[in-house]
Amino acid sequence: MAIASSEEMRIHVKLTVLESQREELQLAWQEIVAGKRVRLNTLNREISAITECAMRALVLIEDAIRQNPSTGQARRLVCFLAGVYNGSDFPFDLTDLRALDTALANACLDYLNYDRLGRREVHRHLSGGDTELQRWIDDYGLRPRETQPG
Repeated sequence: MAIASSEEMRIHVKLTVLESQREELQLAWQEIVAGKRVRLNTLNREISAITECAMRALVLIEDAIRQNPSTGQARRLVCFLAGVYNGSDFPFDLTDLRALDTALANACLDYLNYDRLGRREVHRHLSGGDTELQRWIDDYGLRPRETQPG
């Protein structure tokens, strides 16, 4: 049977980091030494805030498409959603956001910020689901990009 020592072995660590990384290092060290989950809790709060913002943004995007379907803005929004849904088939040029009013452009950016997390596909968040997105894609005449022969 091994006898545990009442004194733990200590090591000395000296780190040199950029000033911009100082706070992150302090939080990481606090987690290691004290067992606190500061960074994880902060990350979860950030993800929650990003998600809430994105869901509000998606409602704004959907409402704009439904309320004014014949506008160029609606078409751009459908192109954006199709690009988020399947960027390989429906590439979206981000400069098209410049043609949207500020609230809609920001809504697209807010949703894109959420989408980068890879949590859930856009059609799973749309109130009309995949069916409505496919209908919008068809209604606006969007066609999948043809793949080039390899």
